[in-house]
Amino acid sequence: MKFVVRYWSSLLPDYRKPDGEPHWVDHSIHPPTKLGLHNALLTLHDRRQILEARDCLYECAVFYLEAGKEQMLTQETAERLFVSLPHGELQWPEIRDFLLLPTIAEEAAVSNSTAAQQLNLFEQPHAHTPYDEVAAEHHEIETDA
Repeated sequence: MKFVVRYWSSLLPDYRKPDGEPHWVDHSIHPPTKLGLHNALLTLHDRRQILEARDCLYECAVFYLEAGKEQMLTQETAERLFVSLPHGELQWPEIRDFLLLPTIAEEAAVSNSTAAQQLNLFEQPHAHTPYDEVAAEHHEIETDA
């Protein structure tokens, strides 16, 4: 089970399918917990505000996906479902797969080392800039003044 925030907008080049139905785009995926549903609803609110500001035709909704079936959540369904969901905790190894690109997530799943559980913050090699040649001056603040 998971929650997916989806939207369609007339600003997208292929926002209609050949049969005239709107083409939904997955915006974000959330785990099946109270925290996940809460975050999906917050994301839905943010996405709607962005689309409203664009002056276009649009629709945005949270979908509930489980075992190949999908259903657009109504407010009543979300409230009823919220009661039965586990609380959910923010644990990096569990949400990491939702944040990474599929190829990176698959590579990290192969290795069980601690390093594989972390995102590499410095993936790009350092590019030399003119600021690298500037000498740093020592500064002190006089606190007895």
